[in-house]
Amino acid sequence: MRNISLVFWLISASVAVQAQEVVIDTNYYAPLPVVRKRVIMDDPDNNSSNRQSKSEKRNDTRQDLLNQFHEIQTWYISAEGGFRNDGSTLNNTLDGLVSTSNLIKATWGVLFGYTYRNVWTVESGYTRSPIHLSIRIANGNNPLTYTYLNNGYGIPFRIKRRLGSAQHAKNGTGFWITAGGWLVPNGSGQTGDFKLIGYSSRGRNRIDTLRLNNTAAISNQVSGLAELGLDYTTRLSSYLELGFYARKYWGLGNALQSELTYTVNNRSQQQAIMTADGTGWGFGLALRYIYGRQHEMKDNRRVP
Repeated sequence: MRNISLVFWLISASVAVQAQEVVIDTNYYAPLPVVRKRVIMDDPDNNSSNRQSKSEKRNDTRQDLLNQFHEIQTWYISAEGGFRNDGSTLNNTLDGLVSTSNLIKATWGVLFGYTYRNVWTVESGYTRSPIHLSIRIANGNNPLTYTYLNNGYGIPFRIKRRLGSAQHAKNGTGFWITAGGWLVPNGSGQTGDFKLIGYSSRGRNRIDTLRLNNTAAISNQVSGLAELGLDYTTRLSSYLELGFYARKYWGLGNALQSELTYTVNNRSQQQAIMTADGTGWGFGLALRYIYGRQHEMKDNRRVP
């Protein structure tokens, strides 16, 4: 009987254990809910305003740094072009038969220059600017014109001085007075002789024979030019300048000479000499590229 009771108790305990409910609290381990918001932002790679503002800041920073310095020296190369006129000198018109004419021709040049403290400038190089000798011969409504010129090469040397104070000028901008001289090799060029014949009647039975002979030559010696001018220069960027100039030239020695002989009926004879030395005016513009510069720190204690 005792054994039966023990078996019954064991069976009851086993059923009770299987009937128990196991509850596990998982609130402690559950992650917090994530709330996602829908946000649309501009792509920084496509934001031109940001790039522009950054570029402007860099430029402003660079300009602020440059404003703290003075330009002491600059080196540049210049290409200039314009127009120039020159005339000839005649000592005898041969009774109105011969005259001179002024010519306006295009010129160009390439020069190297150096500027010191934005006040003084020197430059030199090569210029293509021929000197002309032009003979004009009366022939009714159709006058005859003969033009001669030298080889056209010139080597200028020019000094410039700024007008006004350089401290209040912005870099190279302003007016400059210029002076200098040229070496003109002359050499070979365009020359030639001509002989003209004509007839003139005096009365019914009198006809005169007119002859005009010319011999032109280029000087085999080096001549020169003296110049005085005014320039206006403006700075387009940190590396480019644009200049406008007006110059007066005076010839130093003849570059070309022409000898004319006029005869009537091979008896009476007159002679005339025409020369050309390059005297005239020139106008044009120049574009300069600054390829080197040197700065110094500004002295803020200096009174402007």
